[in-house]
Amino acid sequence: MTLGQISHSSPAAEQPETAMRYRLLIFAGVVLGANLQTLDTTMATVALPRIQGTLSATQDEIAWVLASYLIAVAVVMPLIGILTNLLGRKRLFLISVVGFCVASVFTGSAESLQEIVVYRFLQGVFASSFTPISQSFVFDAYPPEQRGKAMGWWSLGVMVGIVLGPALGGYLAEFHSWRWAFYLNVPFGILAFSIIYIFAPTRPQRPSAQPFGFLGFLILATALVAIQIVLSRGERMDWFSAPEILWTSLIAVMAFYFFVVHTMYSSRPFIPPAVFANRNFMVGLSLMFMLGVHWLAFLALVSPYLQILAGYPVFLAGLVLVPQAIGNAAGSVAAGQLLGRFHPVTIMALGIVVMAWANLQMSLFTTEFDRWKFYLAVFAHGLGIGFYFVPLTIITFSTLPRQNRDLGTGLFALMRNYGSSVGVSLTVAYLVRQTQSSRAVLSENATPFNETLRHLSLPDAWSLTDLAGLASLSLEASRQASVVAYNNDFIWLAFTSLVCFVPLFFVRMPARSEA
Repeated sequence: MTLGQISHSSPAAEQPETAMRYRLLIFAGVVLGANLQTLDTTMATVALPRIQGTLSATQDEIAWVLASYLIAVAVVMPLIGILTNLLGRKRLFLISVVGFCVASVFTGSAESLQEIVVYRFLQGVFASSFTPISQSFVFDAYPPEQRGKAMGWWSLGVMVGIVLGPALGGYLAEFHSWRWAFYLNVPFGILAFSIIYIFAPTRPQRPSAQPFGFLGFLILATALVAIQIVLSRGERMDWFSAPEILWTSLIAVMAFYFFVVHTMYSSRPFIPPAVFANRNFMVGLSLMFMLGVHWLAFLALVSPYLQILAGYPVFLAGLVLVPQAIGNAAGSVAAGQLLGRFHPVTIMALGIVVMAWANLQMSLFTTEFDRWKFYLAVFAHGLGIGFYFVPLTIITFSTLPRQNRDLGTGLFALMRNYGSSVGVSLTVAYLVRQTQSSRAVLSENATPFNETLRHLSLPDAWSLTDLAGLASLSLEASRQASVVAYNNDFIWLAFTSLVCFVPLFFVRMPARSEA
């Protein structure tokens, strides 16, 4: 019998901390902590143009405000399991909240680009632990048969930050100052700190029986940082035509190769090889990566679509995404309830189909879209994510030994972050290229020599003979090219989401008596 089997067949091994008092308060505290990260990320992204103007930064320079944060998260998140064993889950959470709030104050008061990049890096260091620790708290607080429902409510709580972030960030940047997008973290942080400090139990520290593999961590950190730099700067530098991106990609590939070799043959690996041998956990990581690709890519397309092509202000564009939050809430809660009656794979498959349908519907819209159909598609996308995420969490950790859970939640969150980075990078690159190619095709036909166009009744503002009319026609051609590009991006997301079906065939859930 393997260690994993012992862990799941022994009642003592999987006995949750059912004696934990104030369970709902603790749940609220850790969800609020997870929201600190999502609120900060979304608000900072919306406020970025105002930050750029204040600091007189170029587009390439201001990109480091986001890249530094993501790099810090990439470096620290794999350490969450080790830090939890060293400091204890509660202490690590409290230290992270304090450090994050202090770094937020410094970020909001920054007067130069160099300062804000450094402080954003510190924010990423401390924010890395919020989501993994939050999930670990939930898993330990509820018995296996209740974890599906608990994760459904957890997902619902985290969606609050995702929805409020863009609207709140846009409101603060437009009517007050972008600095308040960072200062606002402090009161939420104080509340989360107070709840966990007062009500959360202190578990005894569990020093790892395996020594810390510093060399493995260094190699993995090098690979993760290199990948993040490529994803953050690749589009602006025309990808592999730039020597910097080419060499950084080579470093990432080599470092990742050395990490795999080191993990397999070293006596002190950074991550125990047994973790990678767990089938459900590895399947879950791949599916979480795919979810990151599709979830953030969808948001990255919808927001500028509404602002640039439909003329929505930043604040209103953020509010339009509320139907997605409502759909996600409904899907998460429903999935938690259905897990007691249906296999997790069945619920996930339903979520994949709904997400694909929503993306396909989005590909049919023009700038004169029907608002109610648009809201329905956005709602459906959120519903699909809810059906997808909750059973995915149960599948991923169903057979992972408890002593590896903190490490597992860190890697789980890491895959979501990297999936999001890959999804945004690919969709933006595809969008730019599709816009250029569509613009070229439309421009070739919008000329005085096109007999079909000459005999059409054109709007008064358009003309094939005077400069003002040609300028108006050119502007409309650019607008229509953008619409075509956005539609093609949504088609791409619809069909690639179906790839998520493949890993589902490799899921092997334990019997209910063992779960």
